[in-house]
Amino acid sequence: MSDWANSVKSRRKALKITQDQLAIRLGVTRQYLQRVEAGNSNASSALQMQIDQVLNRWSNEPELNLIFDYVRVRFPSHNAEMLIKNILQLDLDYMLFEDWAYYGYSAKYVFSNIQVMISPPTDNLGTLVELKGQGCREFEGILLTHGETWFDFFRICMKENATFKRIDLAINDMAGLLDIPELITKCDRNECISVMRRFQGLQSGPMNDPEKNDKGATLYIGSMKSDIYFCIYEKAAEQNQKFGIDPDDYAIKNRFEIRLKNDRAALAIEDLLIYRDVEKTAFGIITRYLRFVDYRANQERTKWPLNKMWYRFCGKNRQSLRLTLAPEPFDLRKTKAWIQKQVAPMLKVLFKIDAFNGNTETMTMIKSVELQKRHLKLLEQQTIITDKIGGDFFE
Repeated sequence: MSDWANSVKSRRKALKITQDQLAIRLGVTRQYLQRVEAGNSNASSALQMQIDQVLNRWSNEPELNLIFDYVRVRFPSHNAEMLIKNILQLDLDYMLFEDWAYYGYSAKYVFSNIQVMISPPTDNLGTLVELKGQGCREFEGILLTHGETWFDFFRICMKENATFKRIDLAINDMAGLLDIPELITKCDRNECISVMRRFQGLQSGPMNDPEKNDKGATLYIGSMKSDIYFCIYEKAAEQNQKFGIDPDDYAIKNRFEIRLKNDRAALAIEDLLIYRDVEKTAFGIITRYLRFVDYRANQERTKWPLNKMWYRFCGKNRQSLRLTLAPEPFDLRKTKAWIQKQVAPMLKVLFKIDAFNGNTETMTMIKSVELQKRHLKLLEQQTIITDKIGGDFFE
């Protein structure tokens, strides 16, 4: 391990890369990378492989990266406490219990955006772990705290005979390689060759305000009811509409999501664990199902040339696709966004009315509210517990 750690440091310096630069590319903190290079932290074999691949393929050019953006896994065991402790590496005492759930499950344990759904021992549903977008980012922080990656987690899932119900592979286009409106237009012109039979192109934005530049385009290819379909959208525009982030300040320009269910999800995970090559797995799926071409008169459609934009996106003259771990803090982002849009304006009105009338009725009302058990658990999760499980990944 010490020889490998020393080689990481020497290779990094030979490439004239700072610890901050490498840490950002890996999706870890500089403090953690510092411990790895010093031999004070034992990275898993999967994380070692990722570090080696990033150093071997290092380039300062804009690139694509891949993240897991949705993971739903069903375990045959009804022992939720064991799964939470040994697989999610959390403590049951940290979790908020709710007596309702989805997908036929009767209750669930929740930590921020990490959900564990349970069922009675008499049925065959077992236990379901669901990680949506932010939940995946939060779980990555837990993995990295233990020197692990998604490969380690998926290997444990396979060992426990888990069933992969849904996996979303999200390719982030950092350089604006894709033009989503143009792809929608090419679908309209029959310049998308695919075994899928349907597409849907959407555009969203403000009404009656042509000066605002926050319109966003989304393209769905395939049926959302099937076990595989694609969602391609302008991520920067989406973040602008949701959180008011300036598109020019947001690193991810577009996102190409491969949404897989059931057997399709299981096959993708199996391929990833065998080859440890996200480029092969992700673009193997994409190129199997579709390609964008340019119209040529007096030529069979199947022989139309590959579109240059699509040609580059699929791997020609760009850096190799890499898997990125991007841990984010446990937070109440959606709740805060809802408050900002729906609650905060009215609160401001009430405070102004109070100021006009010379009283503090609204603030008194807020201070006098009695918190329920659910609120107290959320308060505990967002203050004390995150420091215990997140280490320095959420600084």
